[in-house]
Amino acid sequence: MGGKTLKSALTGMPIGRFLGPALTGSGIMAALVMVLTGKIDLSQLDLLRQENEASGAATQATIQPVNLQSLGQKSPETVRVVTFNIQVFGKKKASDSEVMPILAQIVSQFDVVAIQEVRGGDAEPIQSLVDLLRASGAYYSATISEPIGRTNQTESYAFVWDATRIRFVEGSAYLVRDQADRMHREPMVASFESRIGLADGRRPFRFTLINAHTSPSEVEASAIANEMNVLDDVFVRVRQYDYQTTGEEDCIMLGDLNVDTQGLRELGQIPNVVSIAGDLKTNTRRSKTYDHILLDRTLTREYTGRFGILDFQRDLGLSEELALRVSDHLPLWAEFSAYEVPRFEPQPNQRQPNQRQPNQRQPNQRQPNQRQPNQRQPNQPQPIQRQPAPY
Repeated sequence: MGGKTLKSALTGMPIGRFLGPALTGSGIMAALVMVLTGKIDLSQLDLLRQENEASGAATQATIQPVNLQSLGQKSPETVRVVTFNIQVFGKKKASDSEVMPILAQIVSQFDVVAIQEVRGGDAEPIQSLVDLLRASGAYYSATISEPIGRTNQTESYAFVWDATRIRFVEGSAYLVRDQADRMHREPMVASFESRIGLADGRRPFRFTLINAHTSPSEVEASAIANEMNVLDDVFVRVRQYDYQTTGEEDCIMLGDLNVDTQGLRELGQIPNVVSIAGDLKTNTRRSKTYDHILLDRTLTREYTGRFGILDFQRDLGLSEELALRVSDHLPLWAEFSAYEVPRFEPQPNQRQPNQRQPNQRQPNQRQPNQRQPNQRQPNQPQPIQRQPAPY
């Protein structure tokens, strides 16, 4: 490297505590990035029960997996978000010279990657992945949570993103506080914004991701305290917090939930919130539904309707043995507009609510030449009124 000192690929933010010692290797000092804990407190749960509402679960998807070639180049008009459980992503996998280039090739197709199952208690696996991406000419950054979980086999969440196209919102990452211990692993939250679209005056798409990984035993139908009946509160509370602090409500939950749509329970009953891939099989053997991307279709209008899984075994011609060394999960992705889409956009030739037709006399209409009380004169600026969110 010619003696050049490289900066850490991990993006810094205000932290509560470190995971451990800084990583060293090839002249790189990698500062570990932790997340603040406790912006959303679930100690008092107001369970969302909408018995008479539509379940919100998407119908079973019948799409074909999109391969690496047909996925195409990244577009300045769109943002690709993906969830990927990289099974037992620890030091052993990070040192596998066959697996790591495949992981880097997969990640490079997307703008933001929500990763589950980072093992080992430090950032070395994520650092290795980002270093490999950067060595290929891509400029990716990452943030990782502290290890969490009830057993000795704790794991971390991570977000990895293309820093040339995505801006991480400084200080936005945190773990949900679960003082009642209702979840095996509390979700990690972080906010992002597209870096594209500023030149023509359009607002960049800003969104918040909730990275979740449930315990299989705690989402079974027989589970007494089902995590699906807690994650609905997480979704609602995070969205409320975002709106109160930023005015945004584009909240997306994604991750390995270990259930199909029937098992989403109260999470699948939040009005207008859907699992966009439905019961698409997301494990590498294509036999089970584990992973989901959930969003509110009425609020997150930036969703283009395009989604899929990336079947890396088929697309890269891998043996089953090598594919399973990569992961037992396939990446599940969704595409969004890189620009904010107006909440209520009038359609051409569509009559607006309460709009009166021409030649109809308005009730209480004053006659010409009568000045209206408190009426502003022409060319005077009108005050801007912010409409409250419909949630």
